[in-house]
Amino acid sequence: MIGQLLTQLRRQPARAVALLLAVTAATAAFTVLTGRAATERLELRGQAESAPHGSYDILVRPAGTRTPLERSEHLVRADFLAGQFGGITTGQDQTIAKLPGVQVAAPIAMIGYVLQTVSVPIDITDQIDPGARQLFVASARRSTDRGLTTIDRPGVSYTYVTPDTLRLTSPATGRGDYGTVETDAAGHSTLVCPASTTQVAGPFAPANLRTAACWSTRNGLDGAGWQSLPAGHVGVVLRWTFPFLLAAIDPQQESRLVGMDRAVTAGAYLPEGVTGNPAGIPVLVADRAGIDDQDQVSISRLPADAAASYAAGLPPAQIAALMQERSGVPVRTTTVTASQAYQRMLAQYLAGARQTVVDSYWTAGPTSYDSGPDGVLRPKAVTNPDQVWRSDLRDQGFVDPPPEAADTAFRGLRVHTAIASRRQTDQAAPQLTTIGTFDPTRVDVGGDQVLDALDAATLTGADNRSRALLGGGNLLPNSDIAGYSLSTPTMLTSLSSIGAFSDPATFTDVRPGAPISAIRVRVAGVTGNDALSRERVRTVADAIHQATGLDVDITLGSSPTTVTVALPAGAAGRPALLLSEQWQREGVVTTVLQAVDRQSLLLFALVLVVCGLFVANATAASVRARRRELAVLSCLGWTRGQLLRLLLYEIALIGGLAGLAGMLLSVAAGHAFGVSVTPLRAAAALPAALLVSLLAALWPAWRASAPPPLFTMHHVREGGPAASHGRSLSRMAAANLVRVPGRTALGLAAVAVGTAGLTLLVAITLTFRGSLVGSVLGTAISLRARSVDYLAVAVAVLLAALAVADVIYLNMRDRYPELAVLYATGWTPTELWRLILLEAGLTAMAGAGLGGVIGLSVAAVFAGSVPLRLLAVTGATVVASAGVTVLATLVPTRALRRIPVALLLSRD
Repeated sequence: MIGQLLTQLRRQPARAVALLLAVTAATAAFTVLTGRAATERLELRGQAESAPHGSYDILVRPAGTRTPLERSEHLVRADFLAGQFGGITTGQDQTIAKLPGVQVAAPIAMIGYVLQTVSVPIDITDQIDPGARQLFVASARRSTDRGLTTIDRPGVSYTYVTPDTLRLTSPATGRGDYGTVETDAAGHSTLVCPASTTQVAGPFAPANLRTAACWSTRNGLDGAGWQSLPAGHVGVVLRWTFPFLLAAIDPQQESRLVGMDRAVTAGAYLPEGVTGNPAGIPVLVADRAGIDDQDQVSISRLPADAAASYAAGLPPAQIAALMQERSGVPVRTTTVTASQAYQRMLAQYLAGARQTVVDSYWTAGPTSYDSGPDGVLRPKAVTNPDQVWRSDLRDQGFVDPPPEAADTAFRGLRVHTAIASRRQTDQAAPQLTTIGTFDPTRVDVGGDQVLDALDAATLTGADNRSRALLGGGNLLPNSDIAGYSLSTPTMLTSLSSIGAFSDPATFTDVRPGAPISAIRVRVAGVTGNDALSRERVRTVADAIHQATGLDVDITLGSSPTTVTVALPAGAAGRPALLLSEQWQREGVVTTVLQAVDRQSLLLFALVLVVCGLFVANATAASVRARRRELAVLSCLGWTRGQLLRLLLYEIALIGGLAGLAGMLLSVAAGHAFGVSVTPLRAAAALPAALLVSLLAALWPAWRASAPPPLFTMHHVREGGPAASHGRSLSRMAAANLVRVPGRTALGLAAVAVGTAGLTLLVAITLTFRGSLVGSVLGTAISLRARSVDYLAVAVAVLLAALAVADVIYLNMRDRYPELAVLYATGWTPTELWRLILLEAGLTAMAGAGLGGVIGLSVAAVFAGSVPLRLLAVTGATVVASAGVTVLATLVPTRALRRIPVALLLSRD
């Protein structure tokens, strides 16, 4: 048997080599391509809640920003973005916006906290003696946290009132001391309100927080008139510092996502295409303070001798001592609320009376927790050094922080200060111009979604004691930017302006390359929490992670939940509280797994399927040519099993050699294309080649192992009706294909398989932007076009074209006598060539058309419709696949020149 096997291989070397090359190429391609099938895949774990659909479905955050609590309990604190500053590049934002399935991608960049101070005058005109010099001092008690936190500020402001004229001097006058100068009737001038340039001990030192005001009953505050009070009135000036959380948004995307443009209550919305000119950056400001602060102010009039000492011109240090040593007569007690002070500042903003210069801003980290077995969260207190409030641009060395900033802190602070060397230039620091106000409560977050940057969560008492301490109300944020209760953004600018704050030449300790804090993504076609919507969201989330490497959170199906927080006592008197806080529980958790892409693996298998069709056709042709030989062996006593083994051994030998060659070729190809082909994966080429070859050859070998006995006595030559010029070429070509239906069906099936895969991939890419999600039998399935998938389909189409070329060649070889007769009866070589190409064209178009219909049907089932573009894509792939197949048949048609016409006619 071995001898006959080798003899047969020598008798048909071309056929053996063709099989060897085809199987080698197919198995090598499959081995290399499967190296690309293993990929990171985003999986969803958990059950989505039946909550109303929120404003967005995916939250994209910088890589590695998930907290330990989130990883273990799947809990996310509401307003957590107030502690996330930067980490995503603008390039990553643009990449996400262009991904298939992304309907809206709204980035938000938390820039930081900007401190702004407003002067609030308290009218004391009824206490003024018009002809005398007087000195008033004010003390304030800051009350916040529903009155549980109190901070005393004795002597926080003083006012000097004189009947003489005042004028304000500055360092530009050339004097060593500057401030407010009083000129009496005799023309003598005295510096009565000196500007302090002495460095203070710390940000909360009384000298750093004290406000001085010098009033003239003749020409007003510092001699500049009565801008803050009616003409002729005087007052004590209380300084109030507000922290504005400044965030940058894309105005258009934010409007599409949450209707931000509809939340504007005064002025105009943020414009598009702002260049970020530091001289006037447009901002929207919240129309309310949103903090629980108020000051109880007590005003006293100091004795006349104290006023006389002050009028003599005391230096700042002696003025401070004077305020501490002398006590006065109370003349006024009043309350100033944060809302009153804020509305005063807002009016100045809208009137254009003040320009907000940002010479420093602060960023705060997230809060860390301890979690006990009772499930109660205990926030960890931190200590922020005084240096975070230092500023080289301030005369006294520190900014003016809110009083609450001295309380217990739960978030670490970082300061970003404008470069001092640029202080005297026009570009010293960004300047903000208020163009309008917005109402945070008008932002449409949708449903119960609390993971939104502009929607504040609530803190209520979790037990009777805490509820009683809070008076049945909520614990509201205050002015402490390091406190536990987070504030939402109160100042918005355009994302295009962010360069003014992230430029290392302007501010210290900034991240210029990745300013965006998060991107909120709404997915197209999501209607609720059904399986199809979840798969659409998963597909987009997977694409985002694959394209950017960022963390993605599925907010679809998440729901608000209440957690218990044990807030420790504050340093300013607030007792420990047990609070209920609204967090978000992730109903669906994203997990990144290293898995095999099943869609790609299926497409890779198409290569082996087409190769199997090629082998089956070649085997059928081989045994067809050996019918006489097999019949003789059967007559000599060979059993059917022996004949079957003879035929299969031939195929196994070719398959084994092809497998060995495929192993070597896959290693070389993997190295060339940068694909890791391990020895184990390369070794898989051998069993793959054997399996494909034997399975494909089994049926034709089984049929040939039982040849009809008549073949031993007669030679039956297949042929159709006599050909003539009277029959059309198309009818003759169709008849020739029908004469060998099995062979034709194999070629047609090969083309159909390759074309179906190509049609589906091109449809996903061009019609559905690279991703297609649909439901099959109630199961949501997603398809995605990868470059490696195109490579697999290209190999399959090429093998299919070669299979059809082999079919045409075998048809020609079997019909050599018939073609010789056509030559002899007057047919020209061109006519015969056209006949053969027409047979190839009919096979190619039939197979490509069938494959196109299959690919179109699959895409239509997933999409739920048949858009016109899908029909155009299907037609293009059908034509392209058929064209490649016809081109491949040009090679075997050259054999027409070598037909031995005379010899064949003499035999007939």
